[in-house]
Amino acid sequence: MSRTHRHGRRRTTAVLAVALLAGASGGAVAWAEPPTEDDVAAAHAAVDAAQLDAAGAEARLDAIRAELARAEAAVQTAAEDYAAAREALEEARAAASEARADAAQASAAEVEARSWLAEAYRISSRAQASRGPLAVLAGAADVREAVQDDAARRAVDRKVAGAIAVHADARAAADAAGARWAAAQDVLADASAEAGRTFAAAQGRAAELDVLVAAAEREREELVVRLAELRETSIEVERERQAAREAAAEAERERAAREERGGEEQSGGEPGGEEQTGPEDEAPAPRPTATAAPPSSAPSPTPTAAPEPTRTAVPSPTPTPAPSPTATAKPTPPPTGGVSVGTATQGRAALAWARSKIGIAYQWGGDGDPGYDCSGLTSGAWSSAGVWITRTARTQYQTVGKIAYSQMRPGDLIFYANDTSDPSTIRHVAIYAGGGMIVEAARPGTLVREVPVRWGDTMPYAGRP
Repeated sequence: MSRTHRHGRRRTTAVLAVALLAGASGGAVAWAEPPTEDDVAAAHAAVDAAQLDAAGAEARLDAIRAELARAEAAVQTAAEDYAAAREALEEARAAASEARADAAQASAAEVEARSWLAEAYRISSRAQASRGPLAVLAGAADVREAVQDDAARRAVDRKVAGAIAVHADARAAADAAGARWAAAQDVLADASAEAGRTFAAAQGRAAELDVLVAAAEREREELVVRLAELRETSIEVERERQAAREAAAEAERERAAREERGGEEQSGGEPGGEEQTGPEDEAPAPRPTATAAPPSSAPSPTPTAAPEPTRTAVPSPTPTPAPSPTATAKPTPPPTGGVSVGTATQGRAALAWARSKIGIAYQWGGDGDPGYDCSGLTSGAWSSAGVWITRTARTQYQTVGKIAYSQMRPGDLIFYANDTSDPSTIRHVAIYAGGGMIVEAARPGTLVREVPVRWGDTMPYAGRP
Protein backbone atom coordinates (compact mmCIF):
# COMPACT_ATOMS: atom_id res chain seq x y z
CA MET A 1 0.00 0.00 0.00
CA SER A 2 2.82 2.37 0.81
CA ARG A 3 4.45 1.87 -2.59
CA THR A 4 1.15 2.80 -4.24
CA HIS A 5 0.97 5.94 -2.14
CA ARG A 6 4.53 6.92 -3.03
CA HIS A 7 3.85 6.14 -6.69
CA GLY A 8 0.75 8.34 -6.60
CA ARG A 9 2.67 11.23 -5.11
CA ARG A 10 5.54 10.83 -7.62
CA ARG A 11 3.04 10.71 -10.50
CA THR A 12 1.30 13.87 -9.32
CA THR A 13 4.63 15.63 -8.88
CA ALA A 14 5.71 14.65 -12.40
CA VAL A 15 2.44 15.83 -13.91
CA LEU A 16 2.65 19.15 -12.15
CA ALA A 17 6.26 19.59 -13.25
CA VAL A 18 5.35 18.95 -16.88
CA ALA A 19 2.51 21.44 -16.63
CA LEU A 20 4.86 24.10 -15.34
CA LEU A 21 7.33 23.50 -18.15
CA ALA A 22 4.54 23.80 -20.66
CA GLY A 23 3.58 27.18 -19.33
CA ALA A 24 7.18 28.41 -19.33
CA SER A 25 7.94 27.45 -22.97
CA GLY A 26 4.85 29.06 -24.42
CA GLY A 27 3.30 26.00 -26.00
CA ALA A 28 6.44 24.25 -27.13
CA VAL A 29 5.28 21.21 -25.24
CA ALA A 30 1.60 21.43 -26.03
CA TRP A 31 1.20 17.67 -25.68
CA ALA A 32 1.50 17.91 -21.84
CA GLU A 33 -1.90 17.81 -20.21
CA PRO A 34 -2.58 19.76 -17.01
CA PRO A 35 -3.39 17.72 -13.88
CA THR A 36 -7.00 16.73 -13.79
CA GLU A 37 -9.28 16.82 -10.79
CA ASP A 38 -8.86 13.07 -10.53
CA ASP A 39 -5.08 13.48 -10.36
CA VAL A 40 -5.36 16.09 -7.63
CA ALA A 41 -7.86 13.97 -5.71
CA ALA A 42 -5.58 10.95 -6.01
CA ALA A 43 -2.65 12.97 -4.71
CA HIS A 44 -4.66 14.17 -1.73
CA ALA A 45 -5.89 10.65 -1.09
CA ALA A 46 -2.32 9.34 -1.13
CA VAL A 47 -1.25 11.97 1.39
CA ASP A 48 -4.26 11.26 3.59
CA ALA A 49 -3.59 7.53 3.42
CA ALA A 50 0.03 8.06 4.40
CA GLN A 51 -1.07 10.17 7.35
CA LEU A 52 -3.54 7.49 8.42
CA ASP A 53 -0.83 4.86 8.03
CA ALA A 54 1.50 6.92 10.21
CA ALA A 55 -1.21 7.42 12.82
CA GLY A 56 -1.84 3.69 12.85
CA ALA A 57 1.85 2.98 13.34
CA GLU A 58 2.03 5.41 16.24
CA ALA A 59 -1.10 3.90 17.75
CA ARG A 60 0.55 0.49 17.56
CA LEU A 61 3.65 1.87 19.27
CA ASP A 62 1.42 3.17 22.06
CA ALA A 63 -0.26 -0.24 22.31
CA ILE A 64 3.13 -1.95 22.57
CA ARG A 65 4.12 0.36 25.40
CA ALA A 66 0.86 -0.42 27.23
CA GLU A 67 1.37 -4.16 26.72
CA LEU A 68 4.87 -3.96 28.21
CA ALA A 69 3.56 -1.99 31.20
CA ARG A 70 0.90 -4.63 31.85
CA ALA A 71 3.46 -7.41 31.53
CA GLU A 72 5.82 -5.70 33.98
CA ALA A 73 2.94 -5.27 36.44
CA ALA A 74 2.13 -8.97 36.06
CA VAL A 75 5.74 -9.88 36.89
CA GLN A 76 5.67 -7.67 39.99
CA THR A 77 2.36 -9.21 41.04
CA ALA A 78 3.77 -12.71 40.62
CA ALA A 79 6.86 -11.73 42.59
CA GLU A 80 4.72 -10.41 45.45
CA ASP A 81 2.62 -13.59 45.37
CA TYR A 82 5.82 -15.61 45.70
CA ALA A 83 7.06 -13.40 48.53
CA ALA A 84 3.78 -13.96 50.38
CA ALA A 85 3.95 -17.72 49.78
CA ARG A 86 7.56 -17.81 50.92
CA GLU A 87 6.64 -15.90 54.07
CA ALA A 88 3.80 -18.35 54.73
CA LEU A 89 6.26 -21.20 54.24
CA GLU A 90 8.65 -19.71 56.79
CA GLU A 91 5.80 -19.28 59.25
CA ALA A 92 4.71 -22.89 58.64
CA ARG A 93 8.25 -24.10 59.24
CA ALA A 94 8.45 -22.18 62.49
CA ALA A 95 5.06 -23.50 63.59
CA ALA A 96 6.03 -27.07 62.68
CA SER A 97 9.30 -26.75 64.56
CA GLU A 98 7.50 -25.42 67.62
CA ALA A 99 4.85 -28.15 67.40
CA ARG A 100 7.55 -30.79 67.13
CA ALA A 101 9.33 -29.44 70.20
CA ASP A 102 6.03 -29.34 72.10
CA ALA A 103 5.26 -32.91 71.05
CA ALA A 104 8.68 -34.11 72.18
CA GLN A 105 8.31 -32.33 75.51
CA ALA A 106 4.81 -33.71 76.03
CA SER A 107 5.97 -37.21 75.13
CA ALA A 108 8.81 -36.98 77.65
CA ALA A 109 6.36 -35.77 80.30
CA GLU A 110 4.06 -38.70 79.53
CA VAL A 111 6.94 -41.17 79.91
CA GLU A 112 7.89 -39.62 83.23
CA ALA A 113 4.27 -39.68 84.45
CA ARG A 114 4.04 -43.33 83.42
CA SER A 115 7.13 -44.16 85.50
CA TRP A 116 5.61 -42.35 88.49
CA LEU A 117 2.41 -44.31 88.03
CA ALA A 118 4.31 -47.60 87.90
CA GLU A 119 6.22 -46.71 91.06
CA ALA A 120 2.96 -45.78 92.80
CA TYR A 121 1.46 -49.13 91.84
CA ARG A 122 4.48 -50.96 93.18
CA ILE A 123 4.25 -49.14 96.51
CA SER A 124 0.52 -49.79 96.63
CA SER A 125 1.00 -53.47 95.84
CA ARG A 126 3.56 -53.93 98.60
CA ALA A 127 1.33 -52.10 101.04
CA GLN A 128 -1.67 -54.19 100.02
CA ALA A 129 0.29 -57.43 100.44
CA SER A 130 1.72 -56.66 103.89
CA ARG A 131 -1.09 -54.57 105.27
CA GLY A 132 -4.39 -56.15 104.40
CA PRO A 133 -7.42 -55.31 106.59
CA LEU A 134 -7.05 -58.36 108.85
CA ALA A 135 -3.28 -57.96 109.05
CA VAL A 136 -3.67 -54.38 110.12
CA LEU A 137 -6.08 -55.30 112.94
CA ALA A 138 -4.21 -58.38 114.03
CA GLY A 139 -0.81 -56.77 114.05
CA ALA A 140 -1.85 -53.51 115.65
CA ALA A 141 -0.88 -53.09 119.28
CA ASP A 142 -3.83 -50.84 119.87
CA VAL A 143 -6.51 -48.89 118.06
CA ARG A 144 -4.24 -45.88 117.62
CA GLU A 145 -1.68 -47.90 115.65
CA ALA A 146 -4.45 -49.34 113.49
CA VAL A 147 -5.68 -45.85 112.67
CA GLN A 148 -2.17 -44.76 111.75
CA ASP A 149 -1.72 -47.74 109.45
CA ASP A 150 -5.06 -46.98 107.80
CA ALA A 151 -4.00 -43.35 107.22
CA ALA A 152 -0.79 -44.57 105.61
CA ARG A 153 -2.77 -46.85 103.32
CA ARG A 154 -5.05 -44.01 102.31
CA ALA A 155 -1.99 -41.84 101.60
CA VAL A 156 -0.66 -44.54 99.29
CA ASP A 157 -4.03 -44.71 97.56
CA ARG A 158 -4.02 -40.94 97.08
CA LYS A 159 -0.54 -41.12 95.59
CA VAL A 160 -1.67 -43.78 93.17
CA ALA A 161 -4.75 -41.76 92.22
CA GLY A 162 -2.62 -38.66 91.74
CA ALA A 163 -0.16 -40.56 89.58
CA ILE A 164 -3.04 -41.88 87.49
CA ALA A 165 -4.40 -38.34 86.99
CA VAL A 166 -0.97 -36.93 86.14
CA HIS A 167 -0.37 -39.70 83.63
CA ALA A 168 -3.79 -39.19 82.07
CA ASP A 169 -3.13 -35.47 81.66
CA ALA A 170 0.33 -36.12 80.28
CA ARG A 171 -1.03 -38.68 77.85
CA ALA A 172 -3.73 -36.28 76.66
CA ALA A 173 -1.18 -33.46 76.27
CA ALA A 174 1.14 -35.75 74.33
CA ASP A 175 -1.68 -36.84 72.03
CA ALA A 176 -2.74 -33.22 71.44
CA ALA A 177 0.84 -32.13 70.78
CA GLY A 178 1.31 -34.99 68.37
CA ALA A 179 -1.86 -34.00 66.53
CA ARG A 180 -0.68 -30.39 66.31
CA TRP A 181 2.65 -31.52 64.95
CA ALA A 182 0.93 -33.69 62.33
CA ALA A 183 -1.30 -30.78 61.34
CA ALA A 184 1.70 -28.44 61.21
CA GLN A 185 3.47 -30.89 58.93
CA ASP A 186 0.44 -30.88 56.62
CA VAL A 187 0.40 -27.06 56.60
CA LEU A 188 4.12 -27.03 55.92
CA ALA A 189 3.70 -29.39 53.00
CA ASP A 190 0.90 -27.25 51.56
CA ALA A 191 2.92 -24.06 52.06
CA SER A 192 5.94 -25.62 50.40
CA ALA A 193 3.83 -26.68 47.43
CA GLU A 194 2.27 -23.22 47.17
CA ALA A 195 5.68 -21.56 47.31
CA GLY A 196 6.89 -23.82 44.54
CA ARG A 197 3.80 -23.09 42.46
CA THR A 198 4.03 -19.32 42.86
CA PHE A 199 7.76 -19.38 42.15
CA ALA A 200 7.20 -21.31 38.93
CA ALA A 201 4.40 -18.90 37.98
CA ALA A 202 6.61 -15.91 38.71
CA GLN A 203 9.44 -17.30 36.63
CA GLY A 204 6.96 -17.97 33.85
CA ARG A 205 5.74 -14.37 33.96
CA ALA A 206 9.32 -13.12 33.82
CA ALA A 207 10.07 -15.35 30.83
CA GLU A 208 6.93 -14.09 29.09
CA LEU A 209 8.07 -10.53 29.70
CA ASP A 210 11.49 -11.25 28.21
CA VAL A 211 9.88 -12.71 25.08
CA LEU A 212 7.45 -9.79 24.85
CA VAL A 213 10.23 -7.24 25.24
CA ALA A 214 12.27 -8.84 22.46
CA ALA A 215 9.25 -9.01 20.14
CA ALA A 216 8.26 -5.45 21.02
CA GLU A 217 11.72 -4.16 20.20
CA ARG A 218 11.62 -5.81 16.79
CA GLU A 219 8.13 -4.55 16.01
CA ARG A 220 8.97 -1.09 17.32
CA GLU A 221 11.98 -0.89 15.02
CA GLU A 222 9.89 -1.99 12.05
CA LEU A 223 7.28 0.65 12.85
CA VAL A 224 9.91 3.35 13.20
CA VAL A 225 11.34 2.40 9.79
CA ARG A 226 7.83 2.50 8.36
CA LEU A 227 7.18 5.93 9.83
CA ALA A 228 10.45 7.21 8.40
CA GLU A 229 9.37 6.01 4.95
CA LEU A 230 5.92 7.55 5.25
CA ARG A 231 7.26 10.88 6.42
CA GLU A 232 10.33 10.76 4.19
CA THR A 233 12.65 11.32 7.14
CA SER A 234 15.59 9.36 8.52
CA ILE A 235 15.17 6.49 10.94
CA GLU A 236 17.19 8.36 13.55
CA VAL A 237 14.93 11.39 13.30
CA GLU A 238 11.88 9.17 13.68
CA ARG A 239 13.39 7.43 16.70
CA GLU A 240 13.91 10.79 18.34
CA ARG A 241 10.38 11.85 17.44
CA GLN A 242 8.88 8.73 19.00
CA ALA A 243 11.05 9.02 22.09
CA ALA A 244 9.81 12.58 22.53
CA ARG A 245 6.20 11.43 22.06
CA GLU A 246 6.56 8.71 24.66
CA ALA A 247 8.27 11.05 27.11
CA ALA A 248 5.54 13.66 26.71
CA ALA A 249 2.78 11.08 27.15
CA GLU A 250 4.48 9.62 30.23
CA ALA A 251 4.97 13.08 31.71
CA GLU A 252 1.28 13.84 31.24
CA ARG A 253 0.25 10.56 32.86
CA GLU A 254 2.57 11.20 35.80
CA ARG A 255 1.29 14.76 36.19
CA ALA A 256 -2.32 13.59 36.32
CA ALA A 257 -1.53 10.78 38.77
CA ARG A 258 0.53 13.12 40.97
CA GLU A 259 -2.26 15.67 41.11
CA GLU A 260 -4.73 12.92 42.00
CA ARG A 261 -2.54 11.89 44.93
CA GLY A 262 -1.83 15.48 46.01
CA GLY A 263 1.87 14.81 46.32
CA GLU A 264 3.23 18.09 45.02
CA GLU A 265 0.88 20.88 45.88
CA GLN A 266 2.37 22.46 48.96
CA SER A 267 5.90 23.22 47.82
CA GLY A 268 5.49 23.55 44.08
CA GLY A 269 8.73 21.65 43.60
CA GLU A 270 9.69 18.04 43.95
CA PRO A 271 7.20 15.59 45.44
CA GLY A 272 6.58 15.23 49.04
CA GLY A 273 7.11 18.30 51.12
CA GLU A 274 9.34 16.18 53.29
CA GLU A 275 10.86 19.23 54.94
CA GLN A 276 7.65 20.29 56.67
CA THR A 277 7.65 18.20 59.81
CA GLY A 278 10.14 19.84 62.08
CA PRO A 279 13.83 20.18 62.79
CA GLU A 280 14.44 16.45 62.73
CA ASP A 281 13.74 16.20 59.03
CA GLU A 282 16.17 16.56 56.19
CA ALA A 283 17.41 20.05 55.46
CA PRO A 284 15.34 21.65 52.70
CA ALA A 285 16.91 21.36 49.30
CA PRO A 286 17.21 24.73 47.54
CA ARG A 287 14.13 25.11 45.44
CA PRO A 288 11.84 27.92 44.25
CA THR A 289 9.36 28.77 46.96
CA ALA A 290 6.51 29.76 44.66
CA THR A 291 6.35 33.29 46.08
CA ALA A 292 3.44 35.00 44.32
CA ALA A 293 4.71 35.13 40.76
CA PRO A 294 4.03 38.56 39.22
CA PRO A 295 0.99 38.66 37.01
CA SER A 296 2.87 38.35 33.75
CA SER A 297 1.34 37.27 30.49
CA ALA A 298 2.61 33.69 30.85
CA PRO A 299 -0.26 31.31 30.10
CA SER A 300 -0.16 29.41 33.39
CA PRO A 301 -3.00 26.90 33.66
CA THR A 302 -3.97 27.95 37.18
CA PRO A 303 -5.27 31.49 37.85
CA THR A 304 -2.41 33.46 39.41
CA ALA A 305 -2.72 36.75 41.21
CA ALA A 306 -3.71 38.51 38.00
CA PRO A 307 -6.83 40.57 38.75
CA GLU A 308 -8.32 40.22 35.27
CA PRO A 309 -11.53 38.21 35.43
CA THR A 310 -10.52 36.30 32.31
CA ARG A 311 -12.09 32.88 32.20
CA THR A 312 -9.12 30.72 31.44
CA ALA A 313 -9.24 27.02 32.19
CA VAL A 314 -11.12 27.57 35.47
CA PRO A 315 -14.88 27.85 34.99
CA SER A 316 -15.52 29.31 38.44
CA PRO A 317 -18.01 32.19 38.35
CA THR A 318 -16.07 34.25 40.90
CA PRO A 319 -13.01 35.89 39.31
CA THR A 320 -11.08 36.04 42.57
CA PRO A 321 -7.30 35.94 42.27
CA ALA A 322 -7.01 33.26 44.95
CA PRO A 323 -5.88 29.79 43.82
CA SER A 324 -8.57 27.31 42.96
CA PRO A 325 -9.59 25.47 46.14
CA THR A 326 -9.50 22.16 44.29
CA ALA A 327 -5.77 22.51 43.64
CA THR A 328 -4.78 21.49 47.15
CA ALA A 329 -4.68 17.89 48.30
CA LYS A 330 -7.99 16.66 49.64
CA PRO A 331 -7.62 16.35 53.43
CA THR A 332 -9.30 12.96 53.66
CA PRO A 333 -8.57 11.32 57.01
CA PRO A 334 -6.16 8.41 56.75
CA PRO A 335 -7.43 4.93 57.54
CA THR A 336 -7.20 3.83 61.14
CA GLY A 337 -5.25 0.65 60.43
CA GLY A 338 -1.51 0.60 60.99
CA VAL A 339 0.82 2.38 63.34
CA SER A 340 3.95 4.48 62.93
CA VAL A 341 6.77 4.30 65.48
CA GLY A 342 9.80 5.39 63.43
CA THR A 343 11.36 8.83 63.74
CA ALA A 344 12.66 11.03 60.95
CA THR A 345 16.21 10.13 62.00
CA GLN A 346 15.40 6.44 61.67
CA GLY A 347 13.81 7.13 58.29
CA ARG A 348 17.02 8.73 57.06
CA ALA A 349 19.02 5.81 58.43
CA ALA A 350 16.74 3.35 56.61
CA LEU A 351 17.18 5.33 53.39
CA ALA A 352 20.97 5.38 53.78
CA TRP A 353 20.98 1.60 54.22
CA ALA A 354 18.80 1.15 51.13
CA ARG A 355 21.07 3.40 49.10
CA SER A 356 24.05 1.29 50.14
CA LYS A 357 22.43 -1.62 48.27
CA ILE A 358 22.14 0.24 44.95
CA GLY A 359 23.60 -1.89 42.18
CA ILE A 360 22.75 -5.25 43.80
CA ALA A 361 20.69 -7.54 41.59
CA TYR A 362 17.03 -8.25 42.23
CA GLN A 363 16.43 -11.70 43.70
CA TRP A 364 13.16 -13.62 43.99
CA GLY A 365 12.14 -13.45 47.66
CA GLY A 366 15.57 -12.04 48.45
CA ASP A 367 16.64 -10.82 51.87
CA GLY A 368 20.20 -9.98 50.93
CA ASP A 369 21.67 -13.40 50.23
CA PRO A 370 22.79 -12.10 47.85
CA GLY A 371 19.99 -9.93 46.42
CA TYR A 372 16.67 -8.36 47.39
CA ASP A 373 13.11 -8.22 46.27
CA CYS A 374 11.09 -5.05 46.83
CA SER A 375 9.79 -5.79 50.33
CA GLY A 376 13.01 -7.51 51.33
CA LEU A 377 14.78 -4.21 50.65
CA THR A 378 12.31 -2.09 52.62
CA SER A 379 12.09 -4.47 55.58
CA GLY A 380 15.87 -4.75 55.70
CA ALA A 381 16.24 -0.97 55.53
CA TRP A 382 13.94 -0.32 58.46
CA SER A 383 15.30 -3.25 60.45
CA SER A 384 18.76 -1.70 60.14
CA ALA A 385 17.29 1.50 61.63
CA GLY A 386 15.85 -0.38 64.61
CA VAL A 387 12.23 -0.69 63.47
CA TRP A 388 10.82 -4.10 62.60
CA ILE A 389 8.25 -4.28 59.81
CA THR A 390 6.63 -7.25 58.13
CA ARG A 391 8.16 -9.03 55.18
CA THR A 392 5.71 -8.56 52.28
CA ALA A 393 4.52 -5.38 50.58
CA ARG A 394 0.86 -6.19 51.25
CA THR A 395 1.31 -6.78 54.98
CA GLN A 396 3.59 -3.76 55.23
CA TYR A 397 0.79 -1.54 53.92
CA GLN A 398 -1.63 -3.05 56.42
CA THR A 399 0.63 -2.54 59.44
CA VAL A 400 2.44 0.77 58.89
CA GLY A 401 0.93 4.17 59.58
CA LYS A 402 -0.80 5.89 56.66
CA ILE A 403 0.17 9.44 55.66
CA ALA A 404 -0.70 11.87 52.88
CA TYR A 405 1.80 12.06 50.04
CA SER A 406 2.24 15.77 50.70
CA GLN A 407 3.63 14.88 54.15
CA MET A 408 6.19 12.29 53.08
CA ARG A 409 9.73 12.37 54.40
CA PRO A 410 12.77 10.23 53.52
CA GLY A 411 12.32 6.62 54.56
CA ASP A 412 8.55 6.52 54.04
CA LEU A 413 7.13 3.79 51.83
CA ILE A 414 5.23 4.11 48.54
CA PHE A 415 3.02 1.19 47.51
CA TYR A 416 1.81 0.23 44.02
CA ALA A 417 -1.26 -1.90 43.26
CA ASN A 418 -3.27 -3.28 40.37
CA ASP A 419 -6.44 -1.97 42.06
CA THR A 420 -5.59 0.97 44.31
CA SER A 421 -8.84 0.51 46.25
CA ASP A 422 -7.87 -3.04 47.23
CA PRO A 423 -4.70 -3.55 49.35
CA SER A 424 -4.72 -7.25 48.51
CA THR A 425 -3.66 -6.34 44.96
CA ILE A 426 -0.51 -4.49 46.04
CA ARG A 427 2.38 -5.65 43.88
CA HIS A 428 5.35 -3.40 44.76
CA VAL A 429 6.81 -1.17 47.46
CA ALA A 430 9.62 1.39 47.30
CA ILE A 431 11.33 3.61 49.86
CA TYR A 432 10.99 7.38 49.43
CA ALA A 433 14.33 9.16 49.10
CA GLY A 434 13.16 12.78 49.10
CA GLY A 435 13.38 15.20 46.21
CA GLY A 436 10.90 13.21 44.14
CA MET A 437 13.05 10.05 44.12
CA ILE A 438 12.64 6.47 45.33
CA VAL A 439 15.00 3.57 45.99
CA GLU A 440 13.60 0.23 44.87
CA ALA A 441 14.23 -3.34 43.84
CA ALA A 442 11.82 -3.23 40.93
CA ARG A 443 11.66 -6.67 39.30
CA PRO A 444 13.79 -9.57 38.03
CA GLY A 445 16.46 -8.51 35.61
CA THR A 446 17.02 -5.12 37.27
CA LEU A 447 19.34 -3.79 39.95
CA VAL A 448 18.47 -1.93 43.12
CA ARG A 449 18.25 1.65 41.88
CA GLU A 450 17.27 5.22 42.69
CA VAL A 451 14.78 6.66 40.21
CA PRO A 452 12.06 9.33 40.08
CA VAL A 453 8.78 8.56 41.81
CA ARG A 454 6.23 6.87 39.56
CA TRP A 455 2.82 8.18 40.58
CA GLY A 456 0.68 5.86 38.51
CA ASP A 457 -0.92 2.93 40.40
CA THR A 458 0.05 4.30 43.82
CA MET A 459 -2.12 3.44 46.82
CA PRO A 460 -4.20 6.29 48.31
CA TYR A 461 -1.68 6.80 51.11
CA ALA A 462 2.02 6.43 51.67
CA GLY A 463 3.25 4.40 54.63
CA ARG A 464 5.42 5.33 57.60
CA PRO A 465 6.83 2.44 59.68
